[in-house]
Amino acid sequence: MKIQVGSLSEGAHEYRFRTDAGEIVLGEEFSGEVTVEAVIDKTGHRLALKARISAGGSFICDRCTAPFTVRLTPEYRMVYVSNETDAESLDPSEVQVLPIGLPVIDLTDDVRQTILLSVPLKLLCRQDCRGLCPDCGIDLNTGTCDCTSESADTRWEQLRGFTPDSN
Repeated sequence: MKIQVGSLSEGAHEYRFRTDAGEIVLGEEFSGEVTVEAVIDKTGHRLALKARISAGGSFICDRCTAPFTVRLTPEYRMVYVSNETDAESLDPSEVQVLPIGLPVIDLTDDVRQTILLSVPLKLLCRQDCRGLCPDCGIDLNTGTCDCTSESADTRWEQLRGFTPDSN
């Protein structure tokens, strides 16, 4: 995923890349095709990149342990400048200083990091996933169990009568 910027004219330029998830070393959760739609806008010595990414992953639900697939569609922005003084007024997480005369920008690392950071911390097969019964382990999305919901922990029984005003 390289863009030739050495002879790039002023204005907006669109690019589309397709690659296999294994080629950009995403990990075993990811498979299939990764697509990147990028627009670079060149003005003077500044290149402003906007990229939309699409990648598929297979995960295990954190609540019910069922496997599921999801399509991640993160976006990121990057501004490439030729010297440090141009970078001072910009968000440091969205700017890279390029050596003068660099002919090519490689997007591979930024794409990989953006995809990996877009994976949710809580992996759910669906938002209303009910998970597993803590007593019998049945998947509550596919059935119900006969367990009682009043399984009290007797270690806390002595605290039931305690109230903040009972001093």
